[in-house]
Amino acid sequence: IQHMPMLAITDKVFRRPRFWDTYHRKWVGMDDAAHWLVSHQHLFFYPLMALGRWNLYAQGLIYLLTQPDKTHFRKTELAGIAVYFGWVLGTALSMPSWAESVGWVMLSHAVAGILHVQIVLSHWSMHTYEGRAYNGADDEWYVTTMRTTMNVATPPWLDWVHIGLQFQIEHHLFPRLPRHNLRLARDMVREVVEAHFPAGSAECKRLFPLGVAYHEPGFFAGNLEMWRVLRSAAYAARGAKRGEHGFWQSALWEGMSLAG
Repeated sequence: IQHMPMLAITDKVFRRPRFWDTYHRKWVGMDDAAHWLVSHQHLFFYPLMALGRWNLYAQGLIYLLTQPDKTHFRKTELAGIAVYFGWVLGTALSMPSWAESVGWVMLSHAVAGILHVQIVLSHWSMHTYEGRAYNGADDEWYVTTMRTTMNVATPPWLDWVHIGLQFQIEHHLFPRLPRHNLRLARDMVREVVEAHFPAGSAECKRLFPLGVAYHEPGFFAGNLEMWRVLRSAAYAARGAKRGEHGFWQSALWEGMSLAG
């Protein structure tokens, strides 16, 4: 999944003029707008997350209506979305004024942005790879999961806030595991990982860039790690010069420059 032209979590994304987006199944090119946005991504990331729910609405509806891939229970999903939108609209219209209606909708969706931060927090500061994974023992499913995913350390009494999203490692290993069992699975998985890849061991350092196979910082420490990754990619984009990176080498830039 890629997030251009708004965000880039690694400078690998914009080293070439364009790349194949395997999620959206299309070529994504770099241009002047992408250069500016990525160069400032660490500044607008959190405000952007406050609007993330609206993007999910749009992406979900586009997927269900266009069906780019096999869709299970499509009509049920569309009916559920219709009921949800009707409920939200009805609640908003029941308020005394338009200002309160709009304020409630925007504020409630902005608060939901905390969950968007929670999700990306577990991935964006971790290892990224080019090409395809699962080519051998060094990047098989479990190793790749540990390299590209981290948990967030939270006390049990806050599980109702994080709703299991803090256990992304276990969620990826066991996608159908109910959220109320994720904390128990976390203890079991961590024990197995530490037995096979002890922290600081030569094998652990070779396979895992952080030198730790099971990475689990706290919520605020994890946010700081992620923000630093965004800032690093932003600074790399700012330092990109024409001809050295993929920026400015798109059809849009060619047209703006009247090339050819």
